[in-house]
Amino acid sequence: MTNMDTQNKDDFKYVIQDTNYVYFGRELTYAEMMDKDDIPFKFKAVISAHIARDTDLDIKMADHILQISDKEFSYRIFERLKLTIRVCYKTQKKGFGGKIKEKWVHNACPFGKFCDEYRSQVADGDVMIEDFSISKLALMALNI
Repeated sequence: MTNMDTQNKDDFKYVIQDTNYVYFGRELTYAEMMDKDDIPFKFKAVISAHIARDTDLDIKMADHILQISDKEFSYRIFERLKLTIRVCYKTQKKGFGGKIKEKWVHNACPFGKFCDEYRSQVADGDVMIEDFSISKLALMALNI
């Protein structure tokens, strides 16, 4: 692996917070989230108490979401946290003069909609996950 490959992978390992949401990069594993200081403590508690029961902590959140079953407890946890997944994909649009141009479409969708509409397309490589976000209000209201 070259230095550039490592740098590009690390570009998607971030945690950003605003007043309403916590955003996670798509390359973060649960173990890396547990080691970061800027992850809310309550979300770390959710990871260790509930998500760790369903999956290994060394797996990326993106990989876990792609293989999660609606019968798993962590599926319900993500719904309760109002997990939003931001995806992007290319579409073709007809421009002036009939010229076809490719356009990137960015879409943020709730967890349930992602599982129904986009999960199979991500697995096929037609759609790419950009990042994840959870609601701080939903996290505060969640009982562990």
